[in-house]
Amino acid sequence: MKTFRKFATWRLIIWSILFIGTVLFTGCGNDDDETLEQPLTEQPPTDTTLPSTNQSPAEVTPQLDVISFTIDATSREAWAYFSFTTGDTVEVADPLNSMDWDLGFQRTKVKLNGGISGPGKGAAVMLKDVELEGVKEAPADGYAADSDANLAIVAASEEGWYIYTGPPNHWVLPLEQRVFVIQAADGTFAKVHFIGYYKDNENRKDGGFITFEYIHQPDGSRNF
Repeated sequence: MKTFRKFATWRLIIWSILFIGTVLFTGCGNDDDETLEQPLTEQPPTDTTLPSTNQSPAEVTPQLDVISFTIDATSREAWAYFSFTTGDTVEVADPLNSMDWDLGFQRTKVKLNGGISGPGKGAAVMLKDVELEGVKEAPADGYAADSDANLAIVAASEEGWYIYTGPPNHWVLPLEQRVFVIQAADGTFAKVHFIGYYKDNENRKDGGFITFEYIHQPDGSRNF
């Protein structure tokens, strides 16, 4: 009888162990299944695109400076020559065959290195009722070169860059809101506004010193 009870006790212990093990195994299996059945959360893709800009660095037009220059054009016989490339006066021995100059000055007269005056591409178009800063682009056409009939920048009161007041003062005064777009000898473009004729513009003394302001675009485009 004792043997039977001992056997029954061990049998109960073994079944209890098996039952507990089955429960634990089943529980672990369910947890794994639930984990696998859950959909993976999609991570948003990493955006490596650089912020866009309206203009690429190559498209940005550099700011061009307005330059003011005074040239001594007091001689009634010799011409004084100016170059947009150097931004200064230049000595020219043979202007008809030289590409070193763009503008020539003699008192109120202005000539260009083109047409009958030189071998370059010099030509000009006159724009009225406009300020220098208002001209953003050189016109595509309408240019005139120096000819036997007339200089491209006409040397006459109100027809070119100045007005002559006549007696009693005989002043030469630059016309306001008048801009000349000039094609230089090398084909590049500049815009020019004349602002004075005297060494002392405030008192209008010592005529023949022409002061002008300009912007030159050296890259060959028509953009200012």
